[in-house]
Amino acid sequence: MTPVSVAPTGDYLTTGEVADFIRSTTQHVRQLISSGRLAAIDIAKSGDGRPRFRIAKTELDRFLLEAAVAPTLSAEEAA
Repeated sequence: MTPVSVAPTGDYLTTGEVADFIRSTTQHVRQLISSGRLAAIDIAKSGDGRPRFRIAKTELDRFLLEAAVAPTLSAEEAA
């Protein structure tokens, strides 16, 4: 029996690569992961110190779509 993978599919990025892409810091990317806003996998051995996160490109795309802000219409435009 083959186990079903729960990891997202696609190319994987490091927290540094994601930070560069969104013009932020690796600490901010780790905060996004810790808060659950950005899904990631930890490829570090358990109990081996600092986690080594990898983020699927498809997950980054999802995060960016959900974070997009739509322009608001003025009262004149809405009428």
